[in-house]
Amino acid sequence: MVKVKTTILTLIFLATLIVLLAATPWSGEEMGSYSFEPREGYRAPESGIGDIGVEIFTLYLVAFEVLSLVLLAALIGAIYVARKELPR
Repeated sequence: MVKVKTTILTLIFLATLIVLLAATPWSGEEMGSYSFEPREGYRAPESGIGDIGVEIFTLYLVAFEVLSLVLLAALIGAIYVARKELPR
């Protein structure tokens, strides 16, 4: 009986996931523009999250990729150090 409940819940979860993925506007055309206009009397911000993202994935792409590999190596090393030795 537990196996049937698990199967039903899994199918419901997968169906929900498929519906949500199908309904997501991946192209971004329906989302509109991301322009920001400050209120009258205020100046526009000098930088923003969008500017940082553009620079990371264009100007600093190699450094970003190298940093991701260093962090991955550190994570693997931490897992190796933290794991327990199995008795033989």
